[in-house]
Formats: sequence, C-alpha cells, structure tokens
Amino acid sequence: MIKTFRTILLALAALAVINVCKSASILDEITVAPVAALRTEGITGASTFGAGLDIGYDINKFVSIHSASLAFEDWRGGAIDETSLYGKANFVKFAKESFQLYGIGGFVRDWGDEAWATSVGLGAELKLSKNISAGADYSIRAWFSDRDKDSLARALVSVSF
Repeated sequence: MIKTFRTILLALAALAVINVCKSASILDEITVAPVAALRTEGITGASTFGAGLDIGYDINKFVSIHSASLAFEDWRGGAIDETSLYGKANFVKFAKESFQLYGIGGFVRDWGDEAWATSVGLGAELKLSKNISAGADYSIRAWFSDRDKDSLARALVSVSF
C-alpha cells in the first residue's frame, strides 16, 4: 500500500516537474484556498465542522494535484486532524471557462486514528475574477481500517497567482 502510494506521488511529482520546465514561473500554477468542511459519519450520521487549507498545483488546463489539511471541532490533540492528497480533473467548463464541474479522487490520512482512506467526489467552481474563484465539492471516503464510510462536504475560496 505505501509503495503504491509513493509510486503515485513520484509520478505526480514528475508530471509537475515537466510542467514547471514549460511555464514562466511556478507561481503561475499554484492555488491556495481556505476551506470550510463538514464531515458526516457513516454518510448520514452526525456531522462535524472543520476548517483548513488547500494548496494546489495545475499540471495543465484540465488536471491539478492538491494537498489539503483540515482540523475539526472535535479536535484530538494535533494541529491537523486530516491530510489529503488528491487529483482534480475538470470535466466541463461553461461560459468562457467561468464555471466548471470537476471530479476529485485521492487518499486521506487521519492523524488521530492513524487510518488511511480513499476518496472520490464531484464539485463545482465559479471564477469570480482572474485570480479568485469560489467552489464546493462533496466526496465519499472509504477507510482501510474498521471505520465506516463517511463523507466530506467542502466550501472554498481559491486564490491563484
């Protein structure tokens, strides 16, 4: 499992390095987004509010890689409760690329329970200006431990450079 995860990370890093060589500045491809999140246990169970930060890197016009760290209100002692690494693929863009629908998928690490999960979901994003956009996404997460599946709904405001 860890070897597969490392292989995927290395492949994504290689794609990012190739893309950096083509662009004028690495900052042109980076996005930073404060995130508000709502984690729901067992998909329909109790919900917990959280907040965090999402940092992304655009590989090309349609695909990007992201890392997000979240802390939840049932804080368990660490500064960060969960970290995720995921890919984002734009499916459809509307109105001169001002509105887009996308899919997300990746891995999640819960630092408090020391558990791993995979996640998959869908989202939408509205470009408010050249460098600012607002979006929301929803993903379902399946844990490799004995935890039930849960879901994560996020709202974010993304700033690109």
